[in-house]
Amino acid sequence: MTTQRDPLQGPIVPVFLHYAIPSVLGMVAVTSAGIIDGVFIGNFVGSTALAAVNIAQPMWAVFAAIVFMLAVGGSVMCGKFLGAGDRSAAADIFTRTLLATTGLGVLISALCLLFLPQVVALLGANEELQPLVSDYMRIILWFAPLLIAALTLDYFVRVDGRPILASAALVSFALINICLNYLFIVRMGWGIKGAAWASALADLAIFLILSTHLFSARCTLYFVSVRRGWGRMLSAAWNGFSEFANEMSVGLIVLLFNWVMITRLGVTGVAAYTIIGYLVMIGLEVSYGISESLQPLVSKNLGAGQSLRIRQFLLTGMTAAFSVGLLVGSVFLLAPNWMIGLFLGPDESEVIAVASEFMRFFWPAFLFNGLNITLASYFTALHRPLQSALIALSRSLVLPGLGLLLLPRFFGDRGIYLAVPVAEALTLLLALYLVWRYRPAHDNGT
Repeated sequence: MTTQRDPLQGPIVPVFLHYAIPSVLGMVAVTSAGIIDGVFIGNFVGSTALAAVNIAQPMWAVFAAIVFMLAVGGSVMCGKFLGAGDRSAAADIFTRTLLATTGLGVLISALCLLFLPQVVALLGANEELQPLVSDYMRIILWFAPLLIAALTLDYFVRVDGRPILASAALVSFALINICLNYLFIVRMGWGIKGAAWASALADLAIFLILSTHLFSARCTLYFVSVRRGWGRMLSAAWNGFSEFANEMSVGLIVLLFNWVMITRLGVTGVAAYTIIGYLVMIGLEVSYGISESLQPLVSKNLGAGQSLRIRQFLLTGMTAAFSVGLLVGSVFLLAPNWMIGLFLGPDESEVIAVASEFMRFFWPAFLFNGLNITLASYFTALHRPLQSALIALSRSLVLPGLGLLLLPRFFGDRGIYLAVPVAEALTLLLALYLVWRYRPAHDNGT
């Protein structure tokens, strides 16, 4: 790695951009692929198949939570070891993390395949949807451990100094998935099985692409023999707990939002919230890309004892997150009808009206959510899981939940729209206090 790109010695802004731009592009590509998946299934297979895919989504949240908890915690620990020059410890945590995530993936997939009818019923599929959900999950579950291994490698490839390779793999995953969806669904007419095979083969592709790093001369990580001493892995899991909590709590708050919307506004309200969810996802993924790029930079400088560089990278990341939030929030405020028109025709006037009003009150959330995501990630990189989890749970579950229960009593339906912006603003105050309270105190470098 050249000095210009070295997290420990290179200039702050160029190094940050070297990590952040590929990360953001990768996150946006994966998000876009997920949305386009829905377009293919909905338009060429039917709404029933689209519903079947959505029924299966909670299962993927479980897989994602495992990856985020172990891979994020393990990779920032690895970054700290690399920053301190301890390659053997870095290799040990890399090996253990990959074994743990993949092993859990195999175990969960095997149990789901063994009890597939019961799992499908537990997910809420009715008699009409059960065959479609089973067909879809039966294929996906065979390849799920590969995807978990690939996503784990993604974090370690980034911390090992190859952010461009990691993001190129994510972009390739998205493009392959889109192309295979077109081939299997549109051209070959395989229906929902075609969607499953497209995802499965894309999982295989991203695993193979990221595995090339392990055979590269630029790779400093390697596999070691592991037997005892898994306490370090437990520490890594605890450090990544905020990511686990965030992933699980997001699903819970979506359920709560749906319940409130359908109670007060009916199906129209749920449809409007779904559109807002798609639009919010794009802005959030950019923020997640920024936060992920910050983790290896902070963790390596933590290991090297360079607190000044940590503060400089944090300030740069916060500036980038706020700039993105300001841009997305401005589009929400100034061009709501154009954004809603991407998903709805002009004849859906009632849903458009609700979605427009939702956006009119929701847009300030983007001024705060990117900063909160970045600061939660920052504390994970500092090996402060409690502070990170406190920020994550405050913004994604506790405060939005309280807002949904209390604000509509005082502001009517507008209270629903204000729940998230108010929660994000209050969380930012908490996060800034924690940054001041737990700032690194020692500096061995610049």
